[in-house]
Amino acid sequence: MALIDVVKFDGLKSRDWLIFKYPSEELVFGTQVVVQEGQVAIFVKGGSTADVFYPGTYTLSTENLPLLNSLVKLPFGGKTPFQAEIYYLNTAVKMDINWGTTDPIQLIDPKYYVKLRIRAFGQMALKVYDAVELFKTLVGGMQKNELVRFDKIKEYYRGVLVIKAKSAIADAIITNQISALEISVKLEELSEKVKEKIVPEFEKYGFTVANFFIQSINFPDEDFEKINKILADKAAFEIM
Repeated sequence: MALIDVVKFDGLKSRDWLIFKYPSEELVFGTQVVVQEGQVAIFVKGGSTADVFYPGTYTLSTENLPLLNSLVKLPFGGKTPFQAEIYYLNTAVKMDINWGTTDPIQLIDPKYYVKLRIRAFGQMALKVYDAVELFKTLVGGMQKNELVRFDKIKEYYRGVLVIKAKSAIADAIITNQISALEISVKLEELSEKVKEKIVPEFEKYGFTVANFFIQSINFPDEDFEKINKILADKAAFEIM
């Protein structure tokens, strides 16, 4: 394989990519590494993360590869070739990550004492703030040219997100005595409660939660019918 003079990844128009492994490991001192805005480049050798490059253009040398040099004792000077893996990570905010509860949240309406089966749906925005931590978490045996998309994040963290969301929604409804008929005007308050719960979980993996919204909370029609019957009976009693 030919030695690489310029290492660069232009990304994708959709911004749906998260991690890209550069297809070549054949480098030389003097190779230029270009890191675009919204990217971080991580050098890896033998499975160990080494030097990190932030947006800018770099000419590779022993001076700007100190960690890689300490791992493998790079040759010095000239156009000496060496090998290292390079991964690009997308640090731009990913806005349109949809989420939803797979199973209903079952609880008792705190005002009408009717059993409710709640399903919640919404959208969140994530941003990589610790690229090295995220890299260590997500990258296993990636193949050359493999592109990790944000869909993988949904698979990776769906469990913890749904559990925390269900717990926070149920707790907020019970603690604040929010009935089924009032939930639609409490979505902003509930969104903040859930966000507080999930932020520490994502921070463990190098993400910050830029935004989190509950867009809708739904119930089966029969649950509402029970509440409507209670209200109708109450109205009839008051008329009498």
